[in-house]
Amino acid sequence: MKLHHHISKIPTEYTLPLRQKVLKPFLHVDDCVNVGDNDPTTFHLGLFHERKLVTICTFLTESHPQFNAGNPYRLRGMATDPNYHGQGFGQILLQHGTVLLRQKYCDLLWCNARIKAFPFYEKMGFAYHGPLFEMDRIGPHKIMYKYLNPR
Repeated sequence: MKLHHHISKIPTEYTLPLRQKVLKPFLHVDDCVNVGDNDPTTFHLGLFHERKLVTICTFLTESHPQFNAGNPYRLRGMATDPNYHGQGFGQILLQHGTVLLRQKYCDLLWCNARIKAFPFYEKMGFAYHGPLFEMDRIGPHKIMYKYLNPR
């Protein structure tokens, strides 16, 4: 089966409906803007399948006190429309984002991962750091990370 999809950089506003639907259903869509979404070094990617936005993610410059990195980025708001789960769109989008980050000389990508996303991030080469912690109204998470460029 040939997949008809394309990836492009998208504005913050395009990410909000999927963030609300998948990640923060307890919020109004307008309240799903994250700190740093509109920073000049932040970029949002969207995967469109047959012209419908089905997967999103955000990459922002953000260090973490547990990691020594020269040019770290944080992954936030990774979400796929539930009607399109299991089709590999998240993997395709994250791989594309990783290529762009390497071009920016990013040496570390990290995120706060939900338990149900652990297998996805493991498959994408991420490792765990630290204990589980609770995010209010969202549930247990763990820090996951991946070094992108040789250290």
